[in-house]
Amino acid sequence: MAIPADPLFNEIDTGNLESVRKDVVWNNLFVDTPFQAKLRRAGVWEDFLGGAGMTEVIQYGRAQGAAVNPGQTVTLTRQQIDTKVKAYPKLYVSWFPMDEWEMDDGSGTGGVINSGPSKIADLYGLFMENMVMNINTMLEMDSFRHGQSNNATIIDNRIKCSNGLDEALNNGIDTSLYGNRYTTYLGQTRNGNVGITWNSTPQYLGTAQGGPGQIDVASMQKLWTQCTICGGKPTLGITNGFGFAAIAIALDAQRRDIHLTKHDLQWEAFSYNGVEIYSDPLAPSATAQFYIPLGQAAGGAAGNTSLVDGVGSSTQTISYTTPQFTYNGANVPFSPTNSGLPSNVTIQPSEALYFLEPESFKVRPTNKPGFKFGVRRVPQQNNVSVDGIMMRLGIDLYNVQPRHNAMCFGFSS
Repeated sequence: MAIPADPLFNEIDTGNLESVRKDVVWNNLFVDTPFQAKLRRAGVWEDFLGGAGMTEVIQYGRAQGAAVNPGQTVTLTRQQIDTKVKAYPKLYVSWFPMDEWEMDDGSGTGGVINSGPSKIADLYGLFMENMVMNINTMLEMDSFRHGQSNNATIIDNRIKCSNGLDEALNNGIDTSLYGNRYTTYLGQTRNGNVGITWNSTPQYLGTAQGGPGQIDVASMQKLWTQCTICGGKPTLGITNGFGFAAIAIALDAQRRDIHLTKHDLQWEAFSYNGVEIYSDPLAPSATAQFYIPLGQAAGGAAGNTSLVDGVGSSTQTISYTTPQFTYNGANVPFSPTNSGLPSNVTIQPSEALYFLEPESFKVRPTNKPGFKFGVRRVPQQNNVSVDGIMMRLGIDLYNVQPRHNAMCFGFSS
């Protein structure tokens, strides 16, 4: 490490005041969270009023019926046509130790140092805003993952986290973006008595050898059809910025404008069959890690210089090996579900695209103000000035009609 000059400050530094703009702190860490913003706009944020969990009733079957002869006697059998699913509130907390000697919480009793004319920025307010952004970031990142414990088909334990898209948009047979197969969702078993009505088949766009492929209009049309054939009306598309770039390239290739005129290609969103596709910097990506601080910090840092989710990991996609798929007991080279996943091949998930019906989602924050970005202040025992400040949010995000939504992955920009 280079040794600073001695003395560190010269005559200009010591003889002049420095120019500074008060109350301005540049954000070099946090990014926008479009998925949450779009769900708020869709009006699916609904307060959780209390109880052991959040129950939703779903219909999955039909009554008996057939073509018959006049006067024919039929056997009346009652079929179960509905059941329920259950989600649980998850707790997110952000915290920091507050030293009253350094900063004031607005009461005017503290802040010996961070006060008066010499104060450039309010440290307490800065930490409070930071904690809100931290919780929103964790929730946004978790909304693309899952909230289940690990088992024979799930690699990672995320039982404390929100029930995100990775487990919602799965069919219990195919591996997801992160290599998991979710045989249950919100307590309901997939491919059992509910059949495939609780499923959404992920679409793999990579090669048979596991390399990344390319997204095109045909794959987006298939994704849209998968949603609409089941009665869904997808209006929201979410992908990382590098997935967005790949879609831009695919759609631009369809243009047939041969006029030599100037074009403004300022694309903030795409509209495809009524689906508004937005770029979300926290959506899963293999490439975004090189441009935003995802994952654990390197060099022995404490982790505060990286964006992490509720269990300290990130949305970075990494290679994994698919299972050996079978059909009628025999091994097959590809998944029998029309997902396009090859058997027993190491694949690169790369980038992902989601076609979503916002109205089929539920975002359930608690209505208790103490756990709705509420702050708890805990005095540190026998400490003359330091208290623990904790911001808390009780919430869960889940989907009640998975087949109205779909995702594809395995393409690159």
